[in-house]
Amino acid sequence: MKVLKKEKLFANSSYKKFFISSTAASFGDLFDMFAVMTLFTYVWHANSLWITLIPVAYALPSILLSQAAGNLADRYDKVQLMFLSELVRLLFTCLLFFTNEPLLALGVLMLRSMSSVMKVPAQLSYVREVVKEDQLMQASTLQNIMFQVAKVVGPFLGAAALTITTPKACILVNAAACMISIGVLFSLKKAGKNIQGQAARSSHQAKETYSNGWKIVFQHSLLLRVVILFHLSYFVVMLVDAQISIFLRDVLPHHPEMLGWLLSGIGLGALATGVYLNRKKQVHHPFRLLSLGLLLFGGALFFISCFNPAVMSRYFILIAAPIGGGGVGLNLLLFNYIVQTYSDKEHLGKVYGFINTLTSAVLLIAPLLGGMLVKLAGAQTTFLAAAIIIVSVGFVSMLMPLRDKRERNVQIDA
Repeated sequence: MKVLKKEKLFANSSYKKFFISSTAASFGDLFDMFAVMTLFTYVWHANSLWITLIPVAYALPSILLSQAAGNLADRYDKVQLMFLSELVRLLFTCLLFFTNEPLLALGVLMLRSMSSVMKVPAQLSYVREVVKEDQLMQASTLQNIMFQVAKVVGPFLGAAALTITTPKACILVNAAACMISIGVLFSLKKAGKNIQGQAARSSHQAKETYSNGWKIVFQHSLLLRVVILFHLSYFVVMLVDAQISIFLRDVLPHHPEMLGWLLSGIGLGALATGVYLNRKKQVHHPFRLLSLGLLLFGGALFFISCFNPAVMSRYFILIAAPIGGGGVGLNLLLFNYIVQTYSDKEHLGKVYGFINTLTSAVLLIAPLLGGMLVKLAGAQTTFLAAAIIIVSVGFVSMLMPLRDKRERNVQIDA
């Protein structure tokens, strides 16, 4: 009896080109963000208000336009949307290079962010369209691994580049990354035409059964539960991320190097989780693992918040960092996998449009609320309360019965 060999993910030429395009864009974006912060802080000497408005310029378009972007991703050719988005992003990146004032730069950043909003649902829907269901986890983990690597390498290369050049030269690096992404997407447009008929049928069906992403999520109990759990953990992650330097300054005022080590440990944990899930032959019960991620992250945060420098070595914090990072990685990877698996292909863009709206809102609100809470109660008390909430929710979600039989039996064969 002839045994068929399982096709490798990168044997899929459409996904391989998409992966190259998105990886180039990710490196360029992080390089660019580092350059923008340097411009505002050290070149233009902008005050704290202008600095605070930078994340607003990145996130506000996503809050306002993600629902519309999701509808577009379901109705029109996804490769064409990604291609046009990258062209617009290249245009505004070049315009940013010639901008010399903080106010104009914020306007350009906001306009450029609008093009990125249109791209994200199209990217995620395209992966679901061209990747086989038993390879979705591998595709998701590969994207996360490259993003974590880009988070480390991008700023590092940006800092190295600044020693021999200017921040605006780093913006040109992002423009070059855009051009690479555009070139790869152009080669994908031919493949996009092959599935144009399928996209047209999906568009017609979407018009007949049109509904917003939030309605789809609220009608699916498992999706709703996963969205709530993920955004709760993401809210705490953003709160902690914004205030972790304050916490370390309070407990270890003479060791500023601990911030870099702690963040590196968290990133290492998230990266290790991605590598592990990418190599694992079978993954059972992704919802349970997502709940486990909450417990790991909450437990690590609880340990860190209870740190007492009088009786504990500062290196104990570094033990908790990769554990917490592993929990964050589990949440992110399994959340994307569950959403892609349980959402209909025809409505995946709408679902991700709704999710991107929530994620961007959290990105804006969590740091501001965290700053208020830390000012009122202190960093250590705030972190401890957040840890108790996360652990409690993770424990309850782990014990909750699963009504969907499909979730109990989900597995991925390598």
